[in-house]
Amino acid sequence: MQDALSDWLIGLGPSFYLLIWAGLLTLLMVCLFVGFRTLALARVIAHTPTAKLRSAAQGFNEIEGTGRIIDEHPLYSPLTLTPCLWFDIKIERLESSGKKRNWMTLERRTSDALILIDDGTGEAFVDPDHARVLPHSSRRWRERASATEGSSIASFSFSGKPYRYTERLLLPEQRLYVLGWLETRGYRNDGVSKQEVIERRRRELLQQWKHDAAARERFDLDGNGEISPREWDWAMRLARAQARKELSEVEGPWVSGSNMVHLLHRPTGGEPFVISGLPQETLIRRKTRKAGAFIGAGLVLFVIWLIVQDIRPPF
Repeated sequence: MQDALSDWLIGLGPSFYLLIWAGLLTLLMVCLFVGFRTLALARVIAHTPTAKLRSAAQGFNEIEGTGRIIDEHPLYSPLTLTPCLWFDIKIERLESSGKKRNWMTLERRTSDALILIDDGTGEAFVDPDHARVLPHSSRRWRERASATEGSSIASFSFSGKPYRYTERLLLPEQRLYVLGWLETRGYRNDGVSKQEVIERRRRELLQQWKHDAAARERFDLDGNGEISPREWDWAMRLARAQARKELSEVEGPWVSGSNMVHLLHRPTGGEPFVISGLPQETLIRRKTRKAGAFIGAGLVLFVIWLIVQDIRPPF
């Protein structure tokens, strides 16, 4: 088999062979990049402590609770009129041109309304803009339909072109997991002295973690045995959040209940923003399996690339 592969590779034209060689290398890099990036996300989810809204510090947080309807006015999915907290829908039509058949997207719509999460100690609004959403419900089905004039939503009939519908929903009164940036509007800071206490405690925590092997492993998100600048930045953010939490527990609430409004939104520092209808444990397992599949595929491609490189170097 290797002889046949060698003969085939040697017989290829230089341009076509270079295209195959470069394609293997590109696919290898993509698999490894996606694999390690997904693994890093799984480690962030696994190692970020779950906070309670009543005592959560400002900044990067992980909140688990129940998704609620805001002001008793739910959204409705445009496809099935299902009450929901968030929807993402897509309508496609099968187009034929000669022997080619492909699905053409007619409409793609994602809701941007705020979501409410209740963790038993408080409530927070969640802005889903730019979030990576894993829905409670996801389904795809086909119907033969004809588009109603003046409407992009297709009406069902027994004739016409095939349509494909995709619907992803976050449902009310279901468990919800959010990893994002927590901001409390109405938050009071009494001045520089309190900030100095926070920064001093932050430095103490970082010194403790530097000399703790378990803590260093916790912040080594890519598992290479070294703490990169980005991983160190995450450690500093977590230390500051921990310092703020400790100070708030000592001094009591810094915000009056009547003025406190929590908002979870996309982090500005590049941290992941995830809204999931899956439990945290299930989410970690899925991300870990996905990372393993991509890294494994990358290793297989690397072996193939080495064999190709050994048979016929491109340069």
